[in-house]
Amino acid sequence: MEPLERRYYGNERYRARERERRTRHPARDLGYQIGPAPGGGDIALGPGPHVGRGPRDYRRPDQRIFEDVCEWLAEDPRVDAREIDVRVRDADVTLEGSVGDRRTRRLAEDIAAAVPGVRDVFNRLRVERAQPPSISNSPPTGQAGLARSLQKRQA
Repeated sequence: MEPLERRYYGNERYRARERERRTRHPARDLGYQIGPAPGGGDIALGPGPHVGRGPRDYRRPDQRIFEDVCEWLAEDPRVDAREIDVRVRDADVTLEGSVGDRRTRRLAEDIAAAVPGVRDVFNRLRVERAQPPSISNSPPTGQAGLARSLQKRQA
């Protein structure tokens, strides 16, 4: 009979493979490469070691960076980008305008920084808080407001 450990927890080869899978660095070897499959097949698409490394002195044009930043801001459902102006100069992105809250301000900066080719982001977005309704236009609330409205009616 097999030892209890081997019967319930798999054999040594399985444990070694699981250990390797859990400890493998997730950001290493991103991209795809075509080559022989590890299981003996002909072709496999797998992570490649040279993803994101372009030719020497390559720099994305400012126009492409501008289009990507605008597109990414427009597609994110958490950001209302109607009041955001985007400018790109020498791969530096400047965000100007106004947003509804601080979370959206930081999120817009993070989205712009994640676009490939962006060197730096200058966040000049202002947080525009919603104006509270003025006292004269708002309906009376609470007992004090009810008493005032009754006094106005009687006078």
